[in-house]
Amino acid sequence: MFIKLNRFRKDVRGVAAIEMAFIMPFLLFLYFGLIDLTAMISFNRKITYSTSVVADLVTQNSTTVTASAMNDYFDAVELVMSPTNLDDVRIDIYQYRNVSGTITNQWKKSSTGGTACAAPSTTGMSDLMTDNNDLIVTVVCMNYSPYVASFLGKAILGATSFTLSEQIALRPRQSTTLACTGC
Repeated sequence: MFIKLNRFRKDVRGVAAIEMAFIMPFLLFLYFGLIDLTAMISFNRKITYSTSVVADLVTQNSTTVTASAMNDYFDAVELVMSPTNLDDVRIDIYQYRNVSGTITNQWKKSSTGGTACAAPSTTGMSDLMTDNNDLIVTVVCMNYSPYVASFLGKAILGATSFTLSEQIALRPRQSTTLACTGC
């Protein structure tokens, strides 16, 4: 009997399987979490660059920008965001004007994809503008659903999707105001 007990105590078969059972869930969580983190950083960089590109293209117009030109600018975002589908990406372009100290939205043009982005706050815009001067604000946002959220969900992450968003404000380059036809 002591021989069998001693042999059982020294037997190491199955130890690796038990260790793997304890460690594998953590390794999978770490693996998919790093994939999600890398993808979120990549999407955030693409959104920031897209916002900059669209704002720059709009502000290069002289006095008027057309709705068809805006659609071309939205197409430029498709090139930047590639291979991401633009159905998940929303682009909003706002034009604000300072008239006697009051900042008002004169026009807005939005792309068709994605869910609506949060409207920019006018707080602090007066510091960037003079009277009868325009400010073009471009907002690009998208909802990102991480892989980890698909099997861990709200319990660990607190949400199953996150909104990645960026906004940039620029003045028109060619004139103090910028009108939009068809917006």
